[in-house]
Amino acid sequence: MTVRANFQKNYLMRYLILAGVCLFLAAWFAYDGFIGYPRQLTYAREYGQLADLEPPERQAKWKEISAERGWSGATPEKEPAEIEDDIKGQYVWAFLNLVVGVPALLLYLRSRGSWVEATDTGLKTSWGQTVDFSKVTKLNKKKWSDKGIAKASYSDRHGQKVFVFDDFKYEREPLGRMLRELESQLTPEQIVGGPPEKPAAETEPSADAANDTEVGQAARSEAEQAEQAKG
Repeated sequence: MTVRANFQKNYLMRYLILAGVCLFLAAWFAYDGFIGYPRQLTYAREYGQLADLEPPERQAKWKEISAERGWSGATPEKEPAEIEDDIKGQYVWAFLNLVVGVPALLLYLRSRGSWVEATDTGLKTSWGQTVDFSKVTKLNKKKWSDKGIAKASYSDRHGQKVFVFDDFKYEREPLGRMLRELESQLTPEQIVGGPPEKPAAETEPSADAANDTEVGQAARSEAEQAEQAKG
């Protein structure tokens, strides 16, 4: 029997949204740092060279220079030193957004289409990790009830390794079935940090049980209606 848990789409979209927002902001800050603010710095430096002129004469000269160079003619609002500090700040913010955005994009690309699968003899993943049930030595469920994370320690020809069950990232129902299948191959002493999972039959009512419940509810409803009619 083969059971597969795919990477959950809602979690995948988180990576994509985070990457998109951060990379957009990185581009925005980079534009201001390399183009927008340097352009303002040119205006501010040129305007600063007219500081010795009287205000009316300075404004007239500034409009003349702006017209010659195709500038808007707006009076610079900041001093060159302030704009230089702004440029440095844009570099920092662009870098910080790249630090977050690029890994988020890589996680999205790596996680897209990934899966975890159980076979009759073990587990395997889309990235090539394989686990034989008989090689598992311990299942740690310390974080399973709170965070949906369980870790299976196992050995292969390369040494000791860990297989992580994460039902926040991967589809919960099939991943739970895989965990129960692994637990059925282990002794109680090998399962630590939490109790074994209940069999699926105990956690999910069968179709027959659900039908019996519905029939019982309908019968009770008819009986109540009959009693009200007599009354």
